[in-house]
Amino acid sequence: MDELGRAGRYDELRRLLEASEYTESAICAKLGLPRLADYDMEPARRAPLPAPTDAADVLIRLFLAGDALERAAVDAYVDSQASELLVAMGLLESTAEGRYVATVALYPVDGIFIASDRWSHPDGSPFVAPSDTVYPALVRNTRLFLDLLPAEPCERCLDLGSGTGIGAFVAQRNGAREAWAADIADRSTRFAEFNRRLNGLTAVSTVTSDLYEALKGQTFDRIVAHPPYMPVLSAKWVFLSGGEDGEQITRRIVEGLPEHLQEGGLCCCLTMGTDRRGAGGTEVPFELRVREWLGGAADQFDVALVVRRVVEPQQFAMSTAPFEPRSRADAHAWRELFARLGVVSLVYGFLLIRRRSRRSGAALTIRRMAAPDFGRADWQWMLAWETVAAGEQANPAILDSRLFAARRTEFEVVHNLSAGGWTPRSYQLRIDRPFAMNCSAEPWAANLIALCDGQLTGRQHFERFTAQGFIPEGTTADDFADAVAPLVSGGFIEVDGFRPPRAAE
Repeated sequence: MDELGRAGRYDELRRLLEASEYTESAICAKLGLPRLADYDMEPARRAPLPAPTDAADVLIRLFLAGDALERAAVDAYVDSQASELLVAMGLLESTAEGRYVATVALYPVDGIFIASDRWSHPDGSPFVAPSDTVYPALVRNTRLFLDLLPAEPCERCLDLGSGTGIGAFVAQRNGAREAWAADIADRSTRFAEFNRRLNGLTAVSTVTSDLYEALKGQTFDRIVAHPPYMPVLSAKWVFLSGGEDGEQITRRIVEGLPEHLQEGGLCCCLTMGTDRRGAGGTEVPFELRVREWLGGAADQFDVALVVRRVVEPQQFAMSTAPFEPRSRADAHAWRELFARLGVVSLVYGFLLIRRRSRRSGAALTIRRMAAPDFGRADWQWMLAWETVAAGEQANPAILDSRLFAARRTEFEVVHNLSAGGWTPRSYQLRIDRPFAMNCSAEPWAANLIALCDGQLTGRQHFERFTAQGFIPEGTTADDFADAVAPLVSGGFIEVDGFRPPRAAE
């Protein structure tokens, strides 16, 4: 680690990697992977790689698989100047047995070359990561984090708990005028600085900071974080430890937003939190607890949570964790802890906190269940529509726009058998995209959805339903729009100009 980047020949190194076609697409083609995030980091679960046939194969074996290679195998495809450069930059070591061994992992992510700590020994011996290990950026949860972040430019982006710095790097590539990669571990900052220089990213600053500590007085229009969120009984690794409830780092990030997030700015956080029982046994969902962390400034923020997975406390207590194998005593300790905290469930998802621009209407608090293919376009649609729905333009948007039925909507009617035959008892609407929704509905709502073919506006539907007596006498157009708005939020009805992504599917 101390030798990493010592020669300062970053431009040469980047050109070497590019000339070797060490790209995500090339690696995936060679390894038969849909995405590099599908690469199995556990050597015991992977088939041995074949002998190298080109420079990219050599780099894959050294820096991704973490193998030791005979010098002759390297020299056959990587010339002496290139291998000398890799050694001079602290990336390779030559062993007494005449082999080359990589000191770090090195791989492309979103077209950006990233170095992080290794995750195995070349000889297959048991590997124990240091407490401040720099977690790899090619794993699935980091890939998900990057896929969900806004792709639009911003002025000032802060990546908290940045690790390799990938969040800040992607922000600059997407047009951020300035970006910061901040991490509490000096080791992470050193890796991030190496990665910054390797990729020639001049608008990114790397800083060692306990969250906002080294950034006092600074504000940002975008703050992103993929913090440690796993509940732990004892802290072993910086990248993993979220405190006993998993929320310690996330809570501190949220608490700092009133001071550091600009008006109109957005905080994006992939994390895990808990729904709990409050006073009197009332359940307090995670998103409402997040709002409480904002303190006296809570009414200045919209809070939205898109849940990807729900874990019951008993399930968490009994499961086998990848980094922290659990004993029977651990399971008992977890059950006692969750009971004391009143934990009802653990929810893993994407947390969005937006500082409201000066506008009328109450602050939004939203919770949705993600579809399996949930992406950034889905949450961006959600925020755009819910902002309109909370304001004075909601009813005009519904009444004066053409309405479409979401094609994936399902309508279920449950009947009871009575003396006169089958009697409808309940009506349920279901949809799986853009969010998984299930709600009770009146028959008129199902009829309306069936008629929304994009030919009529909401007002025209209202007039037709009124004339046919499908809605109660005395219902106004605004009453009708108020009733339709939740169907739009649920994705069952689409409003022209606010149609969700993939609306035609």
